[in-house]
Amino acid sequence: MPWARRQTSAVLAKLPVFKCLVWLWLALCVLSGPVLYWQPLWGISLLWGFSVCLVPAMVFARLAGQVRGAREVRQSVNRFYRAESAKLLLTAVLFAVVFTRDVPISLPVFLCAFITAQVIQMIVTAVVINRR
Repeated sequence: MPWARRQTSAVLAKLPVFKCLVWLWLALCVLSGPVLYWQPLWGISLLWGFSVCLVPAMVFARLAGQVRGAREVRQSVNRFYRAESAKLLLTAVLFAVVFTRDVPISLPVFLCAFITAQVIQMIVTAVVINRR
């Protein structure tokens, strides 16, 4: 069984999810540029919604992307827990920053941008992982 040997002894390469999330965030920021020019309140809300979703996801991908093979399972699981904790904490902090700022935002646009970025991020991550 050659696949069994490969799973236990090989070191997994760093997943390209981080790069894809960075490109996704940049693309969504560029797409919100015309909205920012046309309707500044909506543009700022879009930028914040995309950022609150994708920046913590990028942090998670960076921290959890250094997974080793099956020999270091406990360390890999602990790394995932730390990465997920950092992601949740950063998301909470960014939400707090958005809602405590003096600059107004459009809450429906912000939440729609956050949810849209969340769905797109899940799809991109699934596609990237399934390609490998």
